[in-house]
Amino acid sequence: MIEESARVITCDGDYALVETQQQAACGNCQAGSSCGTSVIAGFFKRRHPQLRVRNPIEAKAGQQVVIGLDERALLRASLVSYLLPIFTLILCAIAGLELVRWMEIGQGELGSIIGGLLGLIAGLIGARGFASRHRTDALYEPEILRSAYSHPIRLG
Repeated sequence: MIEESARVITCDGDYALVETQQQAACGNCQAGSSCGTSVIAGFFKRRHPQLRVRNPIEAKAGQQVVIGLDERALLRASLVSYLLPIFTLILCAIAGLELVRWMEIGQGELGSIIGGLLGLIAGLIGARGFASRHRTDALYEPEILRSAYSHPIRLG
């Protein structure tokens, strides 16, 4: 399970709107401020992405929580989002090249370019279709796992 801290903004039935704190990828690195990546990240405004997540623990507005997403969902979505368009681009570029050579219209570069663009568009449409079909699939929905402060803080 991939986990992230968030703050509940509002609750709506079985769902809640949460806000996460976007952090630099290297926020916990030993190099700290001497790293070029962290210096560049400092120039950009930090965003606070908001997500609609399932709320099985019935968290309340203002509560700090931990949200999670199944690793399988992230892996599948990443494979479809990245590899499908690249695969269809390459496959259709090769098909376009071979079609132009078979028809003996020219050298094939234009066919390869057009085929690649059509393949990229087809792959993006396929990825969008995958996202539409799995929009309501519980595996692809993040949810609130627990309160961020699962152990009470004792003073004194």
